[in-house]
Amino acid sequence: MLIALSIVLIVYLRFGGRLAFYGVRSVQPGTLPAALFYLPLFAIAFLQYAKGFAPDLDPQIILYAILLMTAVGFIEELLFRGFLLQALRARGRSTRAIVISGVTFGKGHIINLLRGYSLTDQALQLVAAVLIGIALAYCAVLTGSIMPGVAFHVLFNISGTITAHSVLWDSVMVGIIAVVMIPYILFLRNRLAKVGPAVSAPAFKVV
Repeated sequence: MLIALSIVLIVYLRFGGRLAFYGVRSVQPGTLPAALFYLPLFAIAFLQYAKGFAPDLDPQIILYAILLMTAVGFIEELLFRGFLLQALRARGRSTRAIVISGVTFGKGHIINLLRGYSLTDQALQLVAAVLIGIALAYCAVLTGSIMPGVAFHVLFNISGTITAHSVLWDSVMVGIIAVVMIPYILFLRNRLAKVGPAVSAPAFKVV
C-alpha cells in the first residue's frame, strides 16, 4: 500500500508540474558540494550495524524491510521536507520553517507508541528524530532536493529495522546522534546564512 501511495504521489505531482517544487529532483547546479553535508547522516545510518543484526533474519524479512522502508523513507521526506517545509517557507523565514518541520517530524513518531514501543524507546526515538529532521531540512534547503535525504532515510530505517535492539544500545546511538547532530546543525545553519538557499522551482508548471 505504501509503495502504491508513493507512485500515486509521484504521478499526481508530475502531472501538476510540482515535483521539482517539492524537492523531487537532483541537487541543484552549484550546490553539489553542499550535498556532501549529508555524509555525517549517512555515517550514522551505517553505524547502527555496530549493534549487530537482529536474530531470526531471513531473506524474506530483509526484502520486506527494504521495500517497506523505501516507501516509508520517500513518503516521510516528501511530507516533511517537501510539503510541510515548503508551505512553512512560503510563510516566513527558512530557519523557522526548518525548525518547525524538524520538530513536527520528531513528534510524528509518537505514533509508534501504538506499535508497542515503551516510553523509554519512544523518548529516545523522539530526540533522534527531531535532530535528524532539522538536519535533513537544512540540507534540503541548501541543495534544493529531498532525494539525498530520501536515500539516507531509507538506509537509516533499514539499518534500524534489521539490527538488534536494546535500551542500552539505543541510548548509546541517541547519544552519538546528539553529539554529531548538534554541531552539524549549527554548521548547516551558518552555511545557510552565508550562501543562502538553493533556487526554488516554481510551485506550478508554467504553460
